[in-house]
Amino acid sequence: MGGIFISYRRLESTGYAGRISSSLASYFGANNIFMDVTGIGAGRRFKEVIDEALNACDAFLAIIGPQWATITNENGTPRLHDPDDHVRREVAAALARPDVKVIPVLVGDARMPAREQLPPDLAELRAWQAVELSERHWLEDLDQLVTDLGGEVKQPVPADPTPTPAAQAVPLIAVALGLVIAAGPAYAAYKAGLTVKKRTDATTVAHFAAGWTGFWAVVSCVVAAVIAAMGRDRRQVVPQAVRGLLLGALAGALGGTVNGVLRVHGGNVKPGIVLGFAVTGAVFGLSRIAGRSLTIGLVGGAGAGALGGVIVAGNMNGFMSQALPAVLILMGIAALQTISAPAGQPAPALSPVQRLQRH
Repeated sequence: MGGIFISYRRLESTGYAGRISSSLASYFGANNIFMDVTGIGAGRRFKEVIDEALNACDAFLAIIGPQWATITNENGTPRLHDPDDHVRREVAAALARPDVKVIPVLVGDARMPAREQLPPDLAELRAWQAVELSERHWLEDLDQLVTDLGGEVKQPVPADPTPTPAAQAVPLIAVALGLVIAAGPAYAAYKAGLTVKKRTDATTVAHFAAGWTGFWAVVSCVVAAVIAAMGRDRRQVVPQAVRGLLLGALAGALGGTVNGVLRVHGGNVKPGIVLGFAVTGAVFGLSRIAGRSLTIGLVGGAGAGALGGVIVAGNMNGFMSQALPAVLILMGIAALQTISAPAGQPAPALSPVQRLQRH
């Protein structure tokens, strides 16, 4: 049989194992990938087929999620310490073969298990260099895994099918929903910031900086959380919300400061508003909350912010003076990111299947 054996825990990493299997099949051929879901035909004994694949494989991938070593059985004992645990048996069998390349593959922000978490027959697993497959850098990390397995990476292999228009629109819908949810709290934070009295030049600048900081911190926090909640990994909701809070506060603080400084020096109210929102939009765009392209984020955010500033300067006060530019900046960036995303184009040519090399 030969090829690559993929070992995983069904309770936590079935999805990751399936994505890895599909991607590696594009490089090495489906017949060279063994995964129990697809590699065992009806009427065959599970244990016999697993043992046959383990004895014949060239490389062994241990897919390790956050709970790989800690999931317990009905008695509260970690399954990994049960001699009959299928994952323990698979890993131990691979480690016992000196001619097999063992690669721990960390998914879902997992870390290598501590030495005390491993039973004695799996202690050697920590001696093997692990590969981390992160959602943010999936394609690059997958290329590294292919290289480690002896494959030649000529062009990136998509881990997922080409996004459909509906899938590409999810960030746009998420941004719109996040704006609606954030409206009330963001305005409250804006008003709270404006309580700073404008007694001196410095406090006048602080007045606008505080108001803008509060508004944009809340908006970015909520939008980032909604985008994460509508994505594949809902465990990212809190980290992304915190990231949005900090980056939004930075965008608002810089824009508000620019606005305040131009107002204080020369009474440039309209230029201050326009340039302030341009700076806020540019910084928000660079945060990549509403899309991955830095260029689109920077240019689109600055342009939409400036346009919003032109519209509201001298014409709108209170809630709308922040809400309209926010809608233009966030929806503008998300729309440009969606339009620029490749839709429906054919997948790139794959590199030839390479024979697995033993090391």
